[in-house]
Amino acid sequence: MAATTAAAHGKEQVVDISFLDCCHDPQLQALRVLYESTHDLESLQRCTGCGAFWFYRFHEWVNYCGGDDDLTSWYTQLTDDDGRRLLRQGDRPDLSFLAGCPSWMDDRDGVRRVAGAPTGPRS
Repeated sequence: MAATTAAAHGKEQVVDISFLDCCHDPQLQALRVLYESTHDLESLQRCTGCGAFWFYRFHEWVNYCGGDDDLTSWYTQLTDDDGRRLLRQGDRPDLSFLAGCPSWMDDRDGVRRVAGAPTGPRS
């Protein structure tokens, strides 16, 4: 199974990423955390199988009325130039280009292709 580890509530868990389409067996390794809070995470990752760069965003929508929270992840494949730029840029790189990048979105409704990814954290 293509997998990566993701932190949620301070615990690492294995996440199935076999839907990623960069190679036949995608395995992601975090290169740089760009932002992290209680409910959000942004990181630059690279596939150890093929070398493709990926931008990973996680957000937890907390259900304060009871019931399950909605955990949502976006995976956006980057060009080599964008990946290298994010790797070397300072504190808060401009992520506005993500709005127009096709991405994979994984939430309680399943995995699907979407036209773009959020350009900033929710919290």
